[in-house]
Amino acid sequence: MLAMRIFQAGKLSHSLAVFFLWVGLVANPAHGQASSAEDPSSPGSFEKLSAQATSQREAGKIEESIDSYKSALKSNPGWAEGWWYLGTLNYDADKYSEAIPAFRHLVELNPRMGAALAFLGVSEFAEKDYPAALEHLRRGHDIGYVDDPDLAKVAEYHLAILLNWNGEFEQATQLLQSKFDLSHAPSQIKTVLGMALLQIPLVPQQVDSSNDALIHSAGEVAARLLDRSSEEGVKALHQMLTTYPKTPYLHYAYAKVLATANKFDEALSQLSDETKTNPDGALPYMSRASIYLQLHRAQDAFIAAQEAVRLAPRLGVAHEILGRALQGLGKVEEAAKELEEAEALRSSPLQVVDSSQRQLYLGNLTSPKASPTQTGEAAKPRSMESLNAEAQATFETLAKQAATAQAAGQIDDSISLGQRALEIRPTWEEGWRNLGTMYYATARYREAITAFKNATGINPGQGDSWALLGLSEFETKDYKNSLIHLERGRDLGFVGNKTSVQVAKYHLAFLLNKVGEFDKATELLIPESGPGEVEQQVNLALGIAMLRVPSLPDEIDHKRDSLVQAAGETASFLAQSKYDRAFGVFQKMIREYPDTPYLHYSYGCALAAVSRYDEAEQQFVEESKLTPDSALPYLRRASVALQRKQPENALQFAQRAIRLIPKSEEGHYLLGRAWLDMGKIEEAVHELETTRELAPNSPDIRFSLARAYVKAKLPEAAERERAAFERLNAAVERQRVHRVNQAYGALQDHSGIRTAEQSEQPEAKPK
Repeated sequence: MLAMRIFQAGKLSHSLAVFFLWVGLVANPAHGQASSAEDPSSPGSFEKLSAQATSQREAGKIEESIDSYKSALKSNPGWAEGWWYLGTLNYDADKYSEAIPAFRHLVELNPRMGAALAFLGVSEFAEKDYPAALEHLRRGHDIGYVDDPDLAKVAEYHLAILLNWNGEFEQATQLLQSKFDLSHAPSQIKTVLGMALLQIPLVPQQVDSSNDALIHSAGEVAARLLDRSSEEGVKALHQMLTTYPKTPYLHYAYAKVLATANKFDEALSQLSDETKTNPDGALPYMSRASIYLQLHRAQDAFIAAQEAVRLAPRLGVAHEILGRALQGLGKVEEAAKELEEAEALRSSPLQVVDSSQRQLYLGNLTSPKASPTQTGEAAKPRSMESLNAEAQATFETLAKQAATAQAAGQIDDSISLGQRALEIRPTWEEGWRNLGTMYYATARYREAITAFKNATGINPGQGDSWALLGLSEFETKDYKNSLIHLERGRDLGFVGNKTSVQVAKYHLAFLLNKVGEFDKATELLIPESGPGEVEQQVNLALGIAMLRVPSLPDEIDHKRDSLVQAAGETASFLAQSKYDRAFGVFQKMIREYPDTPYLHYSYGCALAAVSRYDEAEQQFVEESKLTPDSALPYLRRASVALQRKQPENALQFAQRAIRLIPKSEEGHYLLGRAWLDMGKIEEAVHELETTRELAPNSPDIRFSLARAYVKAKLPEAAERERAAFERLNAAVERQRVHRVNQAYGALQDHSGIRTAEQSEQPEAKPK
């Protein structure tokens, strides 16, 4: 399912569906009755068909059930329950075009059924009918969803996307702020927030992927500004301005924050910078005018408001501000005229969308022979059926010749043939992927980026296209986008032979190291360690992670090469459980590089893994001397103390860690565990509840909190946490199995180059 997958929400249960029908439809009995003209005794009677449809649905015979519902509804088009099930069955099968008419019938029967409006709107969104989707999701939002939080999340998320698309950025932001916990918002929510902050009037699927890093940063900033960590958000926004000084609406966003804090002079300075970056935008002038009015500078407000009206003559708010400025100047008649105009525009509101923003971020298919910096007009999708017979034959011939040339190693010929085939059918996703692969193999990375952007734009569900896009961006030093796209490829499933998967993983590990995610980099590469074609690169990434150096290999002082190499070798030994060999190298490194940060820490962790706790403790003590501001040694000492049934020691170390990192979820978790083992139940509950707020999706935390609630004699709370643990644990397992199955299926699929017929795919649904 499109949206349910986004939030890992389950499908509506039968009982919930019946509940919706009862509150929305069954109150009108006529909706469920057969027409009086029908002959109930006939073989095709409504009663027989409806019973058959229900039986088939409950038996899991989906296609047969859909056919039976269709037949029954022909007999009785007023049967609301039938339209509901026909719509939801098609929706769950991703057949959105077939779900839409069913939900429309249902909404006609009961215009106040919020659930039907939600499903209708999301289905229309999937079919890219954005105006209709916006209308129906608005109506569903106003009516409500009868206390169904999963459906509400899906609907509100899509509504926020469409509010952005319609230029209603403030409304989109307010909606997400009211419906989601932004301190733990998933990446999809942050994307929508980032697009609102940057005033991008598109849906995420329309955005050129080269903007992903910018939007990701904006989303992180927006989430912090709206959440409790607003001070961190202001700092992050200031940093964004340093990184992206010419990005439209960033200075505007910063000015809004400053104005809220009554820092008007600084806000006006930012708005001045915004008008230089974005001279055609009306909003900066409106904000300047509003600030001037607060400062009782009516003449300055008048000049700014006049410019806003010139840029957006159909925007009622601009006329209102101009009217207020004129009032401040004592020009009563002119002010009245502007305020009347503002009222007239409010009575027939017009949403003003910045078309320059749309064009700036819009992703279009690029001509296969265009230079990487040129973006052509969006190609009109042409399916095989829409091509005339001659063009179809030519396309098939060129595609097969390109595959043959590629298999024979004739790369230049294959590229030329592939380009000609793509000129005939620019939506041939496999063709773009093959073309990008050949560009990548011949170090033509910018051309590869263009090809893979086209491939991911046509089908965003292919993990290998995202991975190769990320690898190409890595080579051009676009590390921020590379990290995002390699992670997306990993989430969808890295594919190919063992070496190609390892190449993608060690590049991703390099980037994770660069941003300080050392544990994630290590976890990613542990299964790839050992002899092989890329053993040296894997070990290099592992070594950098062990030493916790936030740098790429090329950025590290060559004087440390031997240390990094030894650390990587040691990490590889540990990954293969060759502890004796690893400990020997550790001891040698410590003798030669005794003052290296995190070397003692890594050795201590390795010793603790084989229960050599006293030796591990000594290493952690040495590490704390070298890195007194690091919480890591104290966290590990607390963990070891709990394993050794020493909760008092664990308590002391966990408290030291929290003093260094107050928002450390692991620190609060270990502290909660220590209190629990000491029998201090109230303190344990408090710490574990704090940990749940910091990491609500951790199964381990929910399990420990359930234990604490049991000891606190709070059975209902304990049961809630147990249920949450089981749900989260099952979700983790499903995700693991999904990735394994996806990678296996992709391996089967990549045994060779597909023919044009094999690669024909429907356009991917938005996720």
